[in-house]
Amino acid sequence: MSRYAWVLGACGLLAAGCDPGGAPSPSATIDPRDMGSDDDVGAGDMGPTPVELHGQLEVAGTELRDEHGERVQLKGPSSMWLNWENDGFAENVEALRWMRNNWRATVIRAAMGVEPDGAYLTNAAKAKSQVEKIVDNAIAAGVYVIIDWHDHNAQNHKDQAVQFFSEMAEKYGDKPNVIYEPFNEPLDLDWQSTLKPYHEAVVAAIRAKDPDNVIVLGTPNWSQDVDRAAASPVAGTNLLYTLHFYACTHTAGLRGKADGARAKGLPLFVTEWGATHADGGTDGQVCLDEARLWHEWMNAHGVGWTAWKLDNCGQDSSCILAPNAPPAGGWTSTYLKGHGVFVRARMQDE
Repeated sequence: MSRYAWVLGACGLLAAGCDPGGAPSPSATIDPRDMGSDDDVGAGDMGPTPVELHGQLEVAGTELRDEHGERVQLKGPSSMWLNWENDGFAENVEALRWMRNNWRATVIRAAMGVEPDGAYLTNAAKAKSQVEKIVDNAIAAGVYVIIDWHDHNAQNHKDQAVQFFSEMAEKYGDKPNVIYEPFNEPLDLDWQSTLKPYHEAVVAAIRAKDPDNVIVLGTPNWSQDVDRAAASPVAGTNLLYTLHFYACTHTAGLRGKADGARAKGLPLFVTEWGATHADGGTDGQVCLDEARLWHEWMNAHGVGWTAWKLDNCGQDSSCILAPNAPPAGGWTSTYLKGHGVFVRARMQDE
């Protein structure tokens, strides 16, 4: 997610389910499943972890399946751009264990910024240490983790991406927890001549060290044009394709495009979504009616997701946490803002 301009979608100021303060408007239909539970069982060990239950993941047709051959739908949060993460929510193992126990999170996404000042290209050691901390925490907590090359111009940084993912695969390739995401949100790139060759190079580097962990491949136009990828998918096994949506901007048309891609056999994973406008909700609005439709669609097809973003910023309605949220979890409704209560409820919804 970046700060870019989008045409206003279906969620205008007067649309049902929207409110400038980031809460459902009185005209929205309140579904009890939108609220979730404040029950707190702590962050201790509570029986089998998600990875103990599901083990090594694989892609079969359009489904993500566990080691028992059962369809699995992963749900969890995405970090903020790690180079701009000041409070360390995603890097706190107690917070991760708490989300696993109380929100039923099964995956976390480590969004490693690449281009901005202080991100990977200018401070690789810090960026890698942040990612490795999140991955190590996920292994300790028994949840899955997405290593995200959070870049909009990764085609210009192919050599760096190949080196980075080769290192990550060498270090973590024997862990069933790890999922790789080599290109967060490509711009309007040509799939056949530019984006597909990039993916082929990074996939080859990963597969040289890790033959079986899942890889999620970014698609053109901010990871929306999954139809273009479906026309000529990357060769290989255990490959998923990225779909991103923001409910105030992306509606039935994008779901139709996703349906068309799935009909051609393309397996999808939503590594980023919000019940907001596509700029992350800088206007403070949420669009719950449309977000519900998206979740009904994902649930029907077993499409996994990570929600943008585990952060406590003040204005953006895609920030899950309020400014006073403690770093180690314990996030009752008091500590949630924007679409945070909805995100929690959808993680808890089984």
